[in-house]
Amino acid sequence: MKILIVITIVGIFLSLSFVNHSFGYNVEYQIIGKQFSKNPLICTYEPVLGSDPYLKQWGVDRLSETARLAVQDWQSALQQNEKRELRDNWRIDYRVLTDKNIDSQKECNVLIQFEPMPQEKSEWYSVLGVTYSNYNNTEVKLIKIYYRDVKICQTNDAQYIYYNLCYGEDMLISEKLRTTITHEIGHALGLGHYQADDAKVNAVWAKGGAEADSIMAVFSHENSKLMKIKPIDIEKIKSIYTSNGFKSIQDTPKEQPTEIETIPEPQIVQKTQLIPTWVKNNAKWWSEGNSDDQTFVNAIEFLVKSEIIKVSSVSQTDENSDTIPTWVKNNAKWWSEGIITDEDFIKGIEFLAEHGIIKIKS
Repeated sequence: MKILIVITIVGIFLSLSFVNHSFGYNVEYQIIGKQFSKNPLICTYEPVLGSDPYLKQWGVDRLSETARLAVQDWQSALQQNEKRELRDNWRIDYRVLTDKNIDSQKECNVLIQFEPMPQEKSEWYSVLGVTYSNYNNTEVKLIKIYYRDVKICQTNDAQYIYYNLCYGEDMLISEKLRTTITHEIGHALGLGHYQADDAKVNAVWAKGGAEADSIMAVFSHENSKLMKIKPIDIEKIKSIYTSNGFKSIQDTPKEQPTEIETIPEPQIVQKTQLIPTWVKNNAKWWSEGNSDDQTFVNAIEFLVKSEIIKVSSVSQTDENSDTIPTWVKNNAKWWSEGIITDEDFIKGIEFLAEHGIIKIKS
């Protein structure tokens, strides 16, 4: 009697279909929202040897290193094209938690926990990672990564041979593991799923028939070679957090101007005596028409002769005039009111001396 071979596959497998773009489809990129107001610290629980009989030390090291690389992928992508002084806004810290430093768990914003397989049978063979937003009723995000690979196992009874999915002894290949962790970190940072409204399109992305535009595409672990962080992922993250990055506004350093080395000009120190108040009063009265030109000129000549102000030596010109220009009166008024400096006012006096309006006797 022949043995009837029955193949039963438990789980969901997406069939590879080609997308007919002529019909078109819509894509939705779900956004969870801002999750951090400071640079996040992502921590990984180092699996304890003995908790999984198939897990060896090299496997523990590989899990921790793969998580570190996934964190680095996000940080590098976010810091790319940023000015040097703003790159720290997008820094993501990483720490491995062991028995020795388990107390530092309270400092972590995201926890990555590795388990051989899901505890819920309904998640077997179809779930490689899951992110919980409020772990233990806190703001901490918990990421669970299931690292054991799936294979086809054979069982039989007196009549039939069965082929079913099962978890094997081997670990997921590094590429698939890294893609899964990167995808779940995206959820922790505030991104939802990127998916088409046509199941066939999602299937093609998953199986590698076409490249999705986002690491957050559903079933991204199925096509780990093509599923990488894409520009749209960075654009969405930066639209959530703005240019301040993960930091709050008050913690963000202001952009510093480019330093240009300059050679300072030699400073000219000019010592002058305090101009008496009555001179400024005279200047004000003269500018308002309450005193004549000669009274004002006499006051200026007094200051020059007393060396309270100094006028540069000048040569006489043929442009002598007995009329003081209007702008000098304006200067006198502004000087008396403190609007212009003594230096600006002196320039006006020099003009009067150069044109012989003020006669300075030696």
